[in-house]
Amino acid sequence: MCPLTPVGHYAPKHNPFVFFDDSTGNRTASDPYCIAHNRPMTELNTDLTANTVARYNFLTPNLCNDMHDSCSPTNDNIRQGDNWLASTVPLIMASTAYQNGGAIFITWDESEGGPPDVPIGMIVVSAAAKAGSYAGMVNYTHSSMLRTTQEIFGVTPFLGDAAQATDLSDLFTVFP
Repeated sequence: MCPLTPVGHYAPKHNPFVFFDDSTGNRTASDPYCIAHNRPMTELNTDLTANTVARYNFLTPNLCNDMHDSCSPTNDNIRQGDNWLASTVPLIMASTAYQNGGAIFITWDESEGGPPDVPIGMIVVSAAAKAGSYAGMVNYTHSSMLRTTQEIFGVTPFLGDAAQATDLSDLFTVFP
């Protein structure tokens, strides 16, 4: 099934691809394209091992692992998110796809309290990323991530605010 509705701890609101009619057959749960391209996290390890992952993969934790909600057994929203990353990131880093020029972008969708322009966190993991704990001084937006993705894959025209956004090239030693 195309994941258009909440099931268990899955929340469609965290999956931007189910909001595009051309990706879901006009929001049809049985749409073959949507089913083929929106796969459950339970398949990630198999796909990484078989080197059958797509060139671009958008992963999002479920409601128990997104650092917002507390769930059993830890009932600690931060620990749950940390545990999810601790198990997911090494799987990706051990894959052929990652080792052949891949990059992992870990970003949060919002800050905790304060005005809306409070910085949000982003971590870039890649052999092409600047070494160490480089912290750039460039102000980025979510549109910067979109622009960067479009530049990496050669997709134009830039969508929405990505046309005016600064890309993330400052974070890399080599950038397309």
